[in-house]
Amino acid sequence: MKTKVLSILFLLIFTVFQGAYMSEASEMDVLVDKLVEKGILTPYEAQILKAEAKESAAKELAEGTSVTAPSWTQRIKIKGDVRFRVQEEWGKGLEPAHQRIRERVRARLGIEGKVNDQVSAGILAVTGGNDPRSTNQTLDDGFETYDFRLDQYYIKWRPDLDEKIGKGTLWLGKFKNPFKKTPLVWDGDISPTGVAVQYESPEFSLGDMPGKLYSNFGFLFVDELRNFQNDPLMFVGQVGTEVEVNPEWGSTVNVCVSYYDMSHIKGNGNGVTFTGNSGTNSRYAGAYSFDFNWVDIIVEYDSKRLFKWDVGNGLYSDIAWNTDPGNQNFAWMIGGYLGTKKPKKPGQWKLRGEYRYLEKDSIPDFLPDSDFYGFTDNGVPAAGGTNGQGFVAGANYALLRNTVLGVTYYYCWPINLSVNGQTDEPYQLIQCDVNVKY
Repeated sequence: MKTKVLSILFLLIFTVFQGAYMSEASEMDVLVDKLVEKGILTPYEAQILKAEAKESAAKELAEGTSVTAPSWTQRIKIKGDVRFRVQEEWGKGLEPAHQRIRERVRARLGIEGKVNDQVSAGILAVTGGNDPRSTNQTLDDGFETYDFRLDQYYIKWRPDLDEKIGKGTLWLGKFKNPFKKTPLVWDGDISPTGVAVQYESPEFSLGDMPGKLYSNFGFLFVDELRNFQNDPLMFVGQVGTEVEVNPEWGSTVNVCVSYYDMSHIKGNGNGVTFTGNSGTNSRYAGAYSFDFNWVDIIVEYDSKRLFKWDVGNGLYSDIAWNTDPGNQNFAWMIGGYLGTKKPKKPGQWKLRGEYRYLEKDSIPDFLPDSDFYGFTDNGVPAAGGTNGQGFVAGANYALLRNTVLGVTYYYCWPINLSVNGQTDEPYQLIQCDVNVKY
């Protein structure tokens, strides 16, 4: 009995003086299991001891009274990722023999601090240059060192709303994309600037199907030209619903309707050439020939089960229509996947494939996925441009926890060509990635 009491006392002291909760929990579990093996504790007593110790440690962390961890560290979140990529592209431009192989890296490091129960602030530093659609850094120039730039710096307010009202978030600054999106309209690396509001309703039921409503709004600053009457701005409004159509399979349907309104774009020749612009939209005398006021409709289906198999799967589509031009104003995509939607645990995998189609003036050509190429009037590929169509196929496999291997293949060709010397040669790109997150 004395040995048992001393063992329990030792474990309690060990619990109090551990700083990191997860590390403490795992090490204490090992010790308790050893005591059970030696017959000092019964399995029942061990279970109670583990539960009490975890509850105590979690309470200390929440209250900021942990012995070894200062309270300010418990209000800070640090996360990031590093990706190594080998990329090959060929069929570029007017030279059929053109081929390029690059090794590229991407690193991101983010810090978010909890100011109080409702307000947080954060920054995100990334590799790459000033292109908002790429944080990749090509390895070259004799082992030179590379820049780390601030890609996000924001204030986030999540007001303490009544559960009957729902959840809301206000973003100020330069922040992660708050909108429901696909690569057809938004490159995944773009961090918008300005003001955005997100809202999510309380859960409701459609018969036996639970669901929720959501909306996102944005007032985004695109460029500043020292004259408010010429400053390009973007207004975004979205409304959507997500409904669990088959709870047994974990199947949901998400429908989102958006309206994008860009102001001071058409005919604005005062230096409106954005970084990352591909030059595939219609222009006259250096200015955009059309406005970009487009409707975007996204429909997604996700499921954790495929008939009798426990295999994740999904279908997704996106249609965009720019209301200003009389033609060449549609863009659309359709695709699907099989496996885990976001692999991260060892053994999880995903296969996907899709088709995209972007007419010349359907979307501003500084927004879409920069890995999917559009084409100029003479058939020259342009990263992330319009006037292009093609297929994308990919596969991912989680080798270890948060360590994912991936391969993606793009096959793109032009929609319309209108210049002498044009070529309809396709552009092809393959990317092999190792991505780790922490």
